[in-house]
Amino acid sequence: MLRDYIQLPLPVRILCLGSLINRAGSFVLVFLAIYASEQLGFGVPFATACIGVLGLGSMAGSFFGGHLADKVGRRGVMLLALFGGAAILLFLSTVTNRWLFMVSVGIFALVADLYRPAAAAMIGDLVAIDRRPHAFALMYISINLGFAIAPPIGGLLAGYSFECLFWIDAASMIVYGLIIALTIEETRRRQPSVDQEGSRAPHESWVGALRKIGLDLPFLLFCVSTLLIALVFVQGLSTLPIYIRQLGYSNLQFGLLMSVNGLLIVVLQLPLTHWLSRFNAMTIVLIGGVLISIGFGLTATGSGLVFVALCIAIWTLGEILQAPFNQAIVTDMAPEELRGSYLGVFTMCYASALTIGAPIGGAVLSRFGPTTLWTGTFGVAMFAVAVYAAIYASVTRRVARVG
Repeated sequence: MLRDYIQLPLPVRILCLGSLINRAGSFVLVFLAIYASEQLGFGVPFATACIGVLGLGSMAGSFFGGHLADKVGRRGVMLLALFGGAAILLFLSTVTNRWLFMVSVGIFALVADLYRPAAAAMIGDLVAIDRRPHAFALMYISINLGFAIAPPIGGLLAGYSFECLFWIDAASMIVYGLIIALTIEETRRRQPSVDQEGSRAPHESWVGALRKIGLDLPFLLFCVSTLLIALVFVQGLSTLPIYIRQLGYSNLQFGLLMSVNGLLIVVLQLPLTHWLSRFNAMTIVLIGGVLISIGFGLTATGSGLVFVALCIAIWTLGEILQAPFNQAIVTDMAPEELRGSYLGVFTMCYASALTIGAPIGGAVLSRFGPTTLWTGTFGVAMFAVAVYAAIYASVTRRVARVG
């Protein structure tokens, strides 16, 4: 099993190592809602609105990051995202005005999320079709191993100084940027500068890329399903931290609860991906959606520490099933010259979920209570599973043709 991961191209393994370092210091996203609502005194509705603005910036960064990765290259876009994001984090640590804080959060997300589609496109460039689930799984486990480390350490640091979270997060981004700058070469294939008739071939504009993507109905429906799942999943970053605090648990206990997610991914991601890669990828995505629905829905039925940890474990298992196969499916569906743009639009599903899901979740939690919120997540995720089922055959045929 390990051979399938060890034999991945060296740049992919370097990207995974850098992602581990970066995510191990990625405290700000995990504690942003608590920091804004409690430390700065902005309150729950404004704090979840900040998460929404984070998603809005991420939407723009995701698409333009993918387009720039196709146009100018993967490596440069990743470096801009990491070094630029670090600088904005350092500034954000000094902001106490609520509106400047909100705007700064959005700008940070825009710059930092240029990275994700560029990195995914680089993996698609380097890895053969049948090995892509393994590559995305290794990247995912690297990110989540860092995520398992970050929350409990962040909880301890937050008890001392919330500003430390921003400084260490920025330092981890700088370290990762240096790793890329020193060890990774550009992987984007240069497009021919002339067409078959000898005239210059124009580069695809972002409007043209969007037009082509807009005509790809199976891909768009796949994105709709992913968006619905992400609307549920984002509650784990926005309303779940606030709900856990409302139950009376400390920052450290919250960090330990959230580390369940990262630890399970570390233990199960590689063996499950290796075993499941023999099955239809859409089947795995469907099962993952069902588990996410059940895990979040069950949160409405109990409040004990062990029970909340169990709920997190169930939706984490769904996440483990979905994450590598979702990205592999999109990479396989995308034309090579638009790989970054397709992955950018796909990444926008998660960014859109932050924009839409976090404020809505915060409002539902504040006005109607946790039972309504978690029951609603069950219904939304199950509807997403139904959409996945509706496009199952068409996506399967398309991926099979590419393979």
